[in-house]
Amino acid sequence: MSYRHLTLSTLLLLAACGQSQQEKAVTPPPKLFEEQQQALEQAKTANTIQQEQDEKQRKAIEQQTQ
Repeated sequence: MSYRHLTLSTLLLLAACGQSQQEKAVTPPPKLFEEQQQALEQAKTANTIQQEQDEKQRKAIEQQTQ
C-alpha cells in the first residue's frame, strides 16, 4: 500500500471517529426490525397461551381417566 493510500485511509478513519458527543446524543437510534420484533413478541405470547391451554386440557383428560 502506498503512503498516499495510507494517508487517505488514516484521514477517513479520523474523520469518521471525530463526531462530537452532542451529534451522537441528538440522533436517536434507528428502529430496525421493529415490526419483526413486535410480531415475535406476539408469537411468544400466543405460544405461552397455547401451552397453558394444552396443560389445562391435559389435566382435564387425566382427571377424566382417573
